[in-house]
Amino acid sequence: MTLNKAITDRKLLNDAVQSESIAEAMNECLWVGDKKHHTIYVNPTFEKTSEYPLKEAIGRYCTDFFDDEGKKIIEDHHKLRTHGMSSQYEATMLSKSGKKIPLLISGAPTKSGGTIGIFTNLTKLKKLAEKERLSTQIIKNSIEAIVVLNKNRKIQLWNTSAQKIFGYKEQEILNKSINLIIPQEEEDVNKKLIEEVEKNKIIRNYETLRQSKTGEKISVSVSVAKVTNEKDKFIGYLVTYRDISSQKRTSNELQKRFETIQDAYKELGFQRRQMDYLAEITESAVSNASLDSLQNLIISAIVLLSKADAAVLRLYNKKNKFLEMVSHIGIDKKWQSKNRIEFDNSIAQDAFEIKRPLLMDNVEASDVHKSRNLVKSHKFKTLISIPLFLSKKYLGSLNIYSKDPGKFRLIETDFLQKFGQQCSLAISIKLHKL
Repeated sequence: MTLNKAITDRKLLNDAVQSESIAEAMNECLWVGDKKHHTIYVNPTFEKTSEYPLKEAIGRYCTDFFDDEGKKIIEDHHKLRTHGMSSQYEATMLSKSGKKIPLLISGAPTKSGGTIGIFTNLTKLKKLAEKERLSTQIIKNSIEAIVVLNKNRKIQLWNTSAQKIFGYKEQEILNKSINLIIPQEEEDVNKKLIEEVEKNKIIRNYETLRQSKTGEKISVSVSVAKVTNEKDKFIGYLVTYRDISSQKRTSNELQKRFETIQDAYKELGFQRRQMDYLAEITESAVSNASLDSLQNLIISAIVLLSKADAAVLRLYNKKNKFLEMVSHIGIDKKWQSKNRIEFDNSIAQDAFEIKRPLLMDNVEASDVHKSRNLVKSHKFKTLISIPLFLSKKYLGSLNIYSKDPGKFRLIETDFLQKFGQQCSLAISIKLHKL
């Protein structure tokens, strides 16, 4: 079944769009076009952003939703589709009421000759970039303490997590020196840290001590980056703190920090591979391919993109509360025979509770992992557990393993979360069809 045929099937369209849990999983605009770039499907987020309901959007030429400059940009990029190429670019959407909405567009060709486009609304980011070049939305929602300093190292921004960790309210610490939370015995170490930042412009995951308002010493992982304006003039520092006190108390069960703020643009080749795999997973979900085929595709994709040494995909049996292995790469027959594990008190449960990928170093020494001896026999050092869920509905887990502890630290959290969401959506669609 082609993507065009599948997407226009009324029953599949109802399953894919009208399910509340699936619709909530799609936080970005999704547009699907046929070979001639006419619209055959848009998701609810696209409808809300463009102000065109689904019935009015279907059949419209892709550029009908954009301003004149955007039309030219899109036409240029559509030429790439004829050569089977993906691309990413910015363009301005023109809503039904005439509002201009800046978008980051990621487009990829389908096997049937059409196009899939994922549109990220840049409206808030554009406004904030003119003032501080920082995304307040990301900062406020971050579970890490995020602090912005001016060039004199005085605090200009103090988020909610910073208040929780250090005890100072925003109004009582703004424009105060960052030295307020640096213990006296750490001053010499902090000077060396500043020198390192001045030399390399960035320091990641440096473990040290800081002190709270009450004087309590707190073990933190700190990252510091120099911030420049549009003219590349130094204007201050971006500092993030992660409280690792509890991890220190539980020894080796330390979850490494994934960077919260990443460059919006990475190497085009890697982005292209990411988009290709996401598009292939989407196509597999709406095609006649079996659930087993989709599950094997997911495992192959995550191993190739993450360069993991092994991967295990498990689906959740809600009735019996266990996770059943449905696909794998890189594990021996002894591990494969352990096809069912309990969900309660597992790493998969921990990842689901925080609703994001969970990284664990020294996994072979962890009491939480249900297959610790098997992990040790395979010489795996690091694990990332990606929860698969839609809204509050848990579907399963995707675990990837590495023998090199440093390999996974280069993986973007945003992509792993997006990959997990796309896999969750694809598996849910397949399960609806069974």
